[in-house]
Amino acid sequence: MLAFTGPDVLVTYERTGGFAGIRERVTVGNSGTALINGKRVALADDEMRGLRDALDGVVTTESSEEGCRVADHFTYTLAYGGHRATRCWLPDDWRAAVERLEALTRR
Repeated sequence: MLAFTGPDVLVTYERTGGFAGIRERVTVGNSGTALINGKRVALADDEMRGLRDALDGVVTTESSEEGCRVADHFTYTLAYGGHRATRCWLPDDWRAAVERLEALTRR
């Protein structure tokens, strides 16, 4: 089973909150296997390449409470490259990676 952290994990992403109180979690292993809300999925080589490229653009690695005092906000957590950060406001440098990870939740 793919763990949520460890040397075999490329990235773990979680989005929680909103009006409906959702919880989405995506963990992608270096091998291309993803665990998406508990469902195992194999990613294509081009999906992995695109995700790695998007993750290379992530430079915001610290948590922040900015934007957390808004009702029904979303909380985003990204663990990648030895860092884990939680944000209520999505940093611009996370957008490409988050868009790819959220697209996986719609598969």
